[in-house]
Amino acid sequence: MIAVLADDFSGAAELAGIAAMRGFGAEVQTVFDPASTAEVIAVDCDSRGLSEELAAERVTAIAKAVAASAPEWIYKKTDSVLRGNVRMEIEAILGATGLRKCLFIPANPSKGRVIRGGEYFINGVPLDQTVFASDPDHPRRTSVVRELLGMSNRIECPDVVSVDEVRGFAMQMNPLWLAAGGADFFDQRIGGRDLAAMPGVVERTLLVCGSHAAWESGRAAQMEAQGFVVKVLPVAFFDAVPTSDWVAEMRQILLTQNRLMLAIGSPETPRSTEVMTTAVVAAAAAVAKGVRGLRLAMEGGATAIALMRHCGWTRFEVQRAGLTGVGVLRVIGGEAPVLWVKPGSYPWPDGVFVADPCVEKGAKLRN
Repeated sequence: MIAVLADDFSGAAELAGIAAMRGFGAEVQTVFDPASTAEVIAVDCDSRGLSEELAAERVTAIAKAVAASAPEWIYKKTDSVLRGNVRMEIEAILGATGLRKCLFIPANPSKGRVIRGGEYFINGVPLDQTVFASDPDHPRRTSVVRELLGMSNRIECPDVVSVDEVRGFAMQMNPLWLAAGGADFFDQRIGGRDLAAMPGVVERTLLVCGSHAAWESGRAAQMEAQGFVVKVLPVAFFDAVPTSDWVAEMRQILLTQNRLMLAIGSPETPRSTEVMTTAVVAAAAAVAKGVRGLRLAMEGGATAIALMRHCGWTRFEVQRAGLTGVGVLRVIGGEAPVLWVKPGSYPWPDGVFVADPCVEKGAKLRN
């Protein structure tokens, strides 16, 4: 078994999706279950929003449990732009497992994210000049990786500007070292072979966007161009349960138009991320209730885990969908929609909802 420890749900789903497309049986868990027969288990530690001390404590406990199950190797999935408690969590895993050092490659050159001269760039723009500079919880106010990471003589974070360089580092991995970072490094580390996607059938898509980065990068326009009706959650519902009339209106849009996006948006008087995420998830769950043939697409790890908790889901089988950066999940042990989960900081793959591996029956597309 190969174990992935992620700090949020979307990261766990993303890497489990890569493993599935590489031919591995993969599962996402919110509570580690070593009894699983999956070849790759991606555990959401849900630690990004915790304090350093609490994050280290939680990750240490999970890493010890994982190490006791004798995995072939462990991968620490971090946010690609180092949001969260990256250094503390890596050091917690090193301490819990006895691994000596960490090779840390958060850069994802396949998506235009590189480290050059010790600085982080997204499509040639320094990190602190991108949308991440205004992240509500982890603003990136520098592009210098060492300033973002903090000092540690046990973590090596090299410059990486191409996928070929990532591949070279993956081939040089020392078995006594911990591999950590983003999707590109994991993809090269796990190997395997590319398999064909397994198509599914859905009738409707409800997209839930709780990601500040996604909204600020123009997600509404992107999804409208792909046939979605985009609705922003009314501010009044941050403090109250959505009205039955509003839920009925949204459900009618979903049933007749087949594609609906619910988003937090950019409220003039924003509440805490937790309050707004909880509200949009509760609203989405109310709209989705009883709708058959539904795909529930989520972007942002906080959005995804909030929905999983709301619904009481803890284990997920990963489907081979062939979607870069998107985990396609089915709930184990219960009836539920098909789940699509993606980090909020990346766009949906081009045309993913038009040339769709999950064929939408009777969808009314507006191009």
